[in-house]
Amino acid sequence: MKKLKLFTAMLAGAFLIASCAGPSEKAAEISERLEPGERPENAVVKNIDMARSAVAWEGTKVTGRHDGTIGLSSGELYIVDDQIVGGNIVIDMTQIVVLDIEDPGTNARLQGHLESDDFFSVATYPEATFEMANIVKREDATEGEPNYTISGNLTIKGITHGITFPAHVHMEEGVMTARADFDLDRTMWDVRFGSGRFFDNLGDNLIHDNFNMKLDIVAVN
Repeated sequence: MKKLKLFTAMLAGAFLIASCAGPSEKAAEISERLEPGERPENAVVKNIDMARSAVAWEGTKVTGRHDGTIGLSSGELYIVDDQIVGGNIVIDMTQIVVLDIEDPGTNARLQGHLESDDFFSVATYPEATFEMANIVKREDATEGEPNYTISGNLTIKGITHGITFPAHVHMEEGVMTARADFDLDRTMWDVRFGSGRFFDNLGDNLIHDNFNMKLDIVAVN
C-alpha cells in the first residue's frame, strides 16, 4: 500500500510538472545571450511593413485559453542574394490586444492585467526586441515547410535570452515574407503569474508556462 501511495504521488508530481509548462511540440530552444550578428556591407536592407506584418500570441491555462496580437514598432531584414542573413524587430508592448473576449469590460480587464507587473510590466518596459544572431538555411526543406533555422536574442522586461526556432522565409518580386510558429517559456523572462513552478495550490488558476507566438513578417525596400 505504501509503495502504491508513493507511486501515485510521484505520478501526480510528474503530471503537475508537465501541466505547468503546458503541452509543447514546438518549443523554441532557449539559451544564454548570443553573440549578435553583424550586417554585411553588401546587404540590402528591407524595412518591415507594419501594416502587413503581425505578431500573434496564445496563452493557455487549466480552464481554457486566450489569444490576441501585439503591435510592431519597427524592424528590418538584411538580404544578400535574395537570402535572409540578419535583421531586427522591435515589438510595441503597449499594443497588446485580446481577441477572444467579446465583452468590452472583461476584455479590458485582461488586457490591463497583461500590461501589469504580474505579466509584462508595460509601463516600465514598453518595448521588446528580437535581434537575429545566426541564420541557417535548411537545404533539405520541403515546399511550404520551415526552410531556415533562426537564432537571436529576445529581450522582454529587460531580460535577454537567446532563442532558436524554425521559420519559413520566401522572396518574391522584391518582397520578403518570414513566418514562424513557436512556443516560449514565459518564466524565463520573469513572467511568473499563475505558474505552478513558483506558486502552490493554484488548482484551476494554474496558467501554463509555455505560450505560443506566431510571427508573420513582410519586408519591402
